[in-house]
Amino acid sequence: MDSNIQAIEMTVKDLLPILKRYDNGQITYQIGQLEEILTIVKSHDSNELKKREISLIVENLYPSRGGLTDFHVWKEDTKERIRINKPISELNDRLWNLVKIE
Repeated sequence: MDSNIQAIEMTVKDLLPILKRYDNGQITYQIGQLEEILTIVKSHDSNELKKREISLIVENLYPSRGGLTDFHVWKEDTKERIRINKPISELNDRLWNLVKIE
């Protein structure tokens, strides 16, 4: 498997449990799309086809408004809010960058 696809897989695997934990019903579609990326990664398709399919999904996950770009967990405690949202933001950025460098 291509190292970029492996990095995408690991990023999605790190992101999914966090999103599932804090899903307030607004990101169910996005969680399903991330799970679809894992299905694509495990498929027997060529790396090129996998990359194309993943790229299409990621573009839909990060529209200019909404999607995972605008998902943030609200907590009254500022430190807790930062502790939760920082890894979500970092993983979102990593996923976007991994897909867009191809």
